[in-house]
Amino acid sequence: MPEMPGQLIGTTRLLGPAFTPQRGEAGEMWAINGNKGNIYLFTTDGLFVATLFKDCRYPDAALSTLLKAERGMLLNHVTNNEESFWLSISGTKDGNVYVVTYCPNLVRVEGLESIRRLAAKSLKVTPQMLAACQAYFVQSEARRQQQAKGQGPLEVAMRKAAPAVDGRLDDWAGAKWVTIDVRTKQEGDWGRHEQKTEAAVAVAGDRLYAAFKTGEPTLPVNAGTALQNLFKTGGGLDLMIGADPKADPNRGAAVAGDVRLLVAVVNGKPAAVLYRPVVPGAAGEGVHFSSPLRTITFARVDDVSSQVVLAGGKGGEFELSVPLGLLGLRPEAGLVLRGDIGVLRGSDFQTTQRAYWNNKATGLTSDIPSEAELVPRLWGRWEFVAEKAPGGR
Repeated sequence: MPEMPGQLIGTTRLLGPAFTPQRGEAGEMWAINGNKGNIYLFTTDGLFVATLFKDCRYPDAALSTLLKAERGMLLNHVTNNEESFWLSISGTKDGNVYVVTYCPNLVRVEGLESIRRLAAKSLKVTPQMLAACQAYFVQSEARRQQQAKGQGPLEVAMRKAAPAVDGRLDDWAGAKWVTIDVRTKQEGDWGRHEQKTEAAVAVAGDRLYAAFKTGEPTLPVNAGTALQNLFKTGGGLDLMIGADPKADPNRGAAVAGDVRLLVAVVNGKPAAVLYRPVVPGAAGEGVHFSSPLRTITFARVDDVSSQVVLAGGKGGEFELSVPLGLLGLRPEAGLVLRGDIGVLRGSDFQTTQRAYWNNKATGLTSDIPSEAELVPRLWGRWEFVAEKAPGGR
């Protein structure tokens, strides 16, 4: 049921060409049908105007409640009933607007002449206000995480035998999977099922391994037009790790040891970029990420494609491996670090969604510095756990 004016329920089709009432300030308008017996009016510049007729689920809205039809009677309280698809709406030369219902009835729409547009006003937005907005989202996500006490750590298994990076996840049977997000996927015209995107992480020998269940075989496809901005140009598999166990777990800004590894498929081949905001002793002016809001600088952004192995399965399963030394990791049983894991979704030229296991304040895909930035305070806990012997001993 509609909960507020302007909430559209079951829109089906346009009810004719645009029309312009000769009186009032609405200007050109258009109408779209609702499946529950009502009509929604909009201006062609996108402003909601009104809902005509009632939702048929209201008990007093049925046409059968009309004892008789009288010329000029009000029909505000009636409905066109469910699936009344073939209504039409038109403006006439005398300035009136009419709806032809399926009954059929000819109904005149009144009141459009009373529409007045709000006068244009100026709104001053300062850099300080934008910075305050950004801080608000970080603080809101931190509060959400504090309230979500059930969120456990990501267990990184320290395995004796390395999994094969082949896109088949049968050798991850005992892994502790974490959920990145849950989506509803449509099957055919009416079927739907819940699709989880999950990830697991392990180390074996001198490499770190990550596995993903996505259900999206083309998820990491990326245009890769500029590897520095790989997070802007399509999909990818994303790891964020704070390799220094002595770093403040509540740090708001990245420190030495905080890295991001983004892995994608560019022109059919694996591509990987390592982002390091802080590198002690790094030469040069660094790499800048800018927007009208601000500029942030990374000490190093490196193409590490030759050091990363990536494989994908037919059902959207992915595996990757990377040298521990590249990430600056020295894992041992019981070690706890800050980290996150996620995916980027998009077309093959534009990233349209960022989703992560722990940090949910990642919806922005229209500001380069915000998409590049590492915020360790919002990462989760990675716990390195020794692999159990057979039988649990």
